[in-house]
Amino acid sequence: MAKKLGKGEKLDLILSELSVLRGEVKKLLKQTSAAGEPDLKAPARPARPRVAKKAAKRAAASRKPAKAVAKPILVEPAEPEPPVKLASRGA
Repeated sequence: MAKKLGKGEKLDLILSELSVLRGEVKKLLKQTSAAGEPDLKAPARPARPRVAKKAAKRAAASRKPAKAVAKPILVEPAEPEPPVKLASRGA
């Protein structure tokens, strides 16, 4: 069975592998830059004319309709009219 590595040993192993990978990347970059000819660069593209862009329309904010607040309204009761007295015929 393999021996368990401690945190420090794991870190050392990772760092050593990283340095090896960095060296390989540097070698590959040198090879590709040396192989590529500087005369075969991509042709320069003409600059696009500057045109003012239209401002994006804002979407209307989706608001919930305002709720009517139900407040109690005090209503005074109507005063009862006094009974109409009919003139009596016999007096």
